[in-house]
Amino acid sequence: MILRIHTYAGLLTFVNLMLYAVVGIAALFDTRTAPPPVVWQQPFTVQAGQNDRQVADRVVRLLGLSLATPVHDFAIGHDAERHLVLDFYHANGRHKVTVLDHPARLRVEHTRATLWKYLTTLHVTTAAFQSGDWRMQLWAWWNEFAMWCLAVMAASGVCIWWQRRATRGTLRRVHRYTALGALALLAVYEISAVRMAHRTWLKAGPVLDAFNRIHRMTGIGFSPLLGVALVVLGATGLSLSWKLQPRRRVSAGLLVFGFVLAGGLIWWMR
Repeated sequence: MILRIHTYAGLLTFVNLMLYAVVGIAALFDTRTAPPPVVWQQPFTVQAGQNDRQVADRVVRLLGLSLATPVHDFAIGHDAERHLVLDFYHANGRHKVTVLDHPARLRVEHTRATLWKYLTTLHVTTAAFQSGDWRMQLWAWWNEFAMWCLAVMAASGVCIWWQRRATRGTLRRVHRYTALGALALLAVYEISAVRMAHRTWLKAGPVLDAFNRIHRMTGIGFSPLLGVALVVLGATGLSLSWKLQPRRRVSAGLLVFGFVLAGGLIWWMR
């Protein structure tokens, strides 16, 4: 039963686990640079009696920025000339919109997020996040599920290792020793991920602060190492699950379901 839970959790959330791996490895090459914004203007008239929030909601619909909903108060402001300025941040980047008059128009500055930045945003989006876009909300719930599945896989993996540590086979050894080598680091990242997703669950302290700093490290750090370990575990785990002859159909079904759901949302929202 423990092996089945371990295997099925990994297959269901395989796309999310590989997303964590890619983001971890990509942290090695993070330059934190953004492409120059694309600027354009288009006609837009503020209707009589509309307040700033109503205008913001109209602009969001006009530009198709459902990923930026709901519109928060901090996204609505004014510049020195008292023009309404709307600053929308979302998974795909940023739209800074200035509502102008004489003539009535919008000035839009669009900075598209890099693929790495987009994936980084998705990997930290969990159920605590509330989005007005049903795709992002579904992703938030599914990624929350994947985060807890990873914790279940780590715990069940220890049980499986203890029960089957005499089991032989090159593939099993690679999977086992990679998991054991990455276990402590995985625990650090899992605990800090839960802390960042649900800040009221765990009290802040020096240990948790240290875990958070490790989790947020870019460049040469622990994230690339854990990312590589997750890739190795994913590849060997898929191979081992395929060898479970009686459960191949179930395993394939779970893998396909997770791939279509998570992979489809990643592609669609981009």
